Amino acid sequence: MLNQRDYTAVFEASPDAMLVVDAEGVIRDLNRRAVEMFGYGREEIEGSPVERLVPEASRGRHQLHRARYAEAPRPRPMGQGLELRALRKDGATIPVEISLSPSRLGSGQTHVICAVRDMTGWNRMRRLSGLMIAAAEQERKHLSRELHDEFLQSLVALKIRTKLLADEKDDGERERARERMAGEIADAIRGVKRMIRGLLPPELDRRGLASSITSALRDIEEVYGVTVHASLARVGGKVQEATALALYRIVQEAVMNAVRHAGVSEATVTLEAADGVVSATIRDEGRGFALPDLDALPGDDCIGLTGMRERAALAGGLLDIRTSPGMGTTVRASVPVASPEGERD
Repeated sequence: MLNQRDYTAVFEASPDAMLVVDAEGVIRDLNRRAVEMFGYGREEIEGSPVERLVPEASRGRHQLHRARYAEAPRPRPMGQGLELRALRKDGATIPVEISLSPSRLGSGQTHVICAVRDMTGWNRMRRLSGLMIAAAEQERKHLSRELHDEFLQSLVALKIRTKLLADEKDDGERERARERMAGEIADAIRGVKRMIRGLLPPELDRRGLASSITSALRDIEEVYGVTVHASLARVGGKVQEATALALYRIVQEAVMNAVRHAGVSEATVTLEAADGVVSATIRDEGRGFALPDLDALPGDDCIGLTGMRERAALAGGLLDIRTSPGMGTTVRASVPVASPEGERD
């Protein structure tokens, strides 16, 4: 049989924030996780109305819901599909799920036991899942266009040239046609290799981050006829493969965005390292754009931007995007160097 001390230990050990709220909506007790989640000291929040933890815009609606619940209290488990947010002491709001359970405590009065679960991690995983699906579909569309517009057309042209070559009687003209065909085949092979390099990242550990980025920028210049001004410093210290890959993909995505959407013929890429942080900055003087809400589920207009931010976050870093219509765009990714060992670059 559990005693009062045991019940208190269970209350304090709960992985969810736990609040005990009386019939008037006043917080009478809370556990350690609630103190951590909301940022208040225990003495600051005990005796306060529960609406103190509700965003100001939702407080009136919350009071009405609470009053209706008090008329017919019943258990309400988590996972009811409600989009709820809670307010921290620092003014930040967090997505939460809340379960309610009415209980008559030792005082004989009915209280509501509120379990509050921080859904930030879950929502992040949901965004990432949506991002991965959308990015895969976008990549399929891009590959389909590239295969159709470049390689299929080349193959059709080669088929026609092969037929013409078979009918050609002049030896000199036949040889010139054969040389043209050989050149077109070589161009197609180079195009396939570029596509493969774009899909499969280089061996970053062997080649180094700066060298790998240089190779990717060279491919972009060759395909799109743009100029990329690069200043790529050697990165001191051993950069983990995941960190290097994140920066490589961010640079690749940001430059491609500039080429495809900004209407520019040149861009600037800078790679630098200082105080244990590696930073990549991509700048263009193009048309710019209104920055969308990157916290929402990704749509076609922000898959690349959301992907860059998530890559930086997974590497323990940050992504900053500065842009506005007509003012160009600057993307800066900063991630920590993993360990002090030297990187071959």
